Amino acid sequence: MLELPDTLPPGALCDAGADLLADALAGTGALWWAGESLSADATGAVADWTDRLAGHTARPTAPNTGRGVIGVAGDITGLHCRDGVHCGLVAEAVAPVAGIVTLAARYLPPHGTDARTIVTYNTGGAAKKSDGDNYLYLSEAEGLLTVKDDKGLVDLSLPAPAGAAPRLVMASLAGERLAVEVLGGVRAEAQARGPVLSGAASLFIGCRNQRPGLTKTLGGALIGDVWLWPGRALLLSEDAADRAALMAMRRFLLWAEEA
Repeated sequence: MLELPDTLPPGALCDAGADLLADALAGTGALWWAGESLSADATGAVADWTDRLAGHTARPTAPNTGRGVIGVAGDITGLHCRDGVHCGLVAEAVAPVAGIVTLAARYLPPHGTDARTIVTYNTGGAAKKSDGDNYLYLSEAEGLLTVKDDKGLVDLSLPAPAGAAPRLVMASLAGERLAVEVLGGVRAEAQARGPVLSGAASLFIGCRNQRPGLTKTLGGALIGDVWLWPGRALLLSEDAADRAALMAMRRFLLWAEEA
């Protein structure tokens, strides 16, 4: 065993990356559903997922009747979705005003099938959609990462990273502007045809809403981490606090890749 007399910085310690990120995001209004916070019931089904920064809890949707389970692959622990099966969770009313937001997810695509829906930011979400509802979702299918809304106001696609390595994808919406970035990779921006979201919003993980159908939108991703910044568009902002939060996410990615 090698022993050193020096005091090492926190970042040199194993498993310190998550704690450093939590410290960096504290006070930014961020929510972070980290994989190690998943809880299962006696049957092994996911019972809830509480974010480590503000205590918002995501719970199984109505169609998810014990289908979501905790999965592990390498250094990723997360919600293990199954292709064509509703395994989703929902964190209700996470944002009073939906029009400005950043969401991000770190996930592992399944082998041989598509990840499909990863996260959805929804101003409705009930089994029956109302006229004023809309949602913005992140999905991966057929080699493309797509962020778009349900009303066709904005649609942005970019190539997914090659291979089956984990991805960390971030999307920022500011009224009619949308930016998407694969951290450590490509980035794109788009202008919507009008304001995309209004009113309060909930966050769905691994699905789009409470509808029991839509099986073609449900893939087999292992979703390890989900972040949300209500009221902040990190990728479209020059604010110092927003830029610092974005830099913290990029540093976290480096630690995650080296773990």
